[in-house]
Amino acid sequence: MYGVVLLLHGVWRWVVLFAGAAALATAALGLANRAPWQTGAGRFARLFGIALDVQVLMGASLYLLFSPLTNDVQRVGGALAPDSDAHFFGARHALLMTCAFVLVHVSAVLIRRTASDAAKHRRALLLYGVTLLLVLAGIPWWRPLARF
Repeated sequence: MYGVVLLLHGVWRWVVLFAGAAALATAALGLANRAPWQTGAGRFARLFGIALDVQVLMGASLYLLFSPLTNDVQRVGGALAPDSDAHFFGARHALLMTCAFVLVHVSAVLIRRTASDAAKHRRALLLYGVTLLLVLAGIPWWRPLARF
């Protein structure tokens, strides 16, 4: 089961990155064109949130159930070398992705509570940009880009 979930988690990262880039692009275009929020930006923002939700569910199942690496991390606790894979996945990756998960949902609420469409586009550009940066910082880029 570990291999299947790890494969899906690795492939799904591209969906998350595409959805995040699309949410940013449609927010920027909507701001530039003074478009209503729901024309495209709202849909891509929702897609970004859903894609990140699915990714976090897969990641949590790896972290808590399947991964031998994070099971070892949980056993030894804080006695890890800061530059090791175990430290990255046991601490940094989990923390950054949890922050991105929380921020994408807080962003949706803050954007929904904003009055004007231009302000929604501006806020989406900022908040989804920070969320996407957190996701990019949490990806293990030294690992294979797609595991098959």
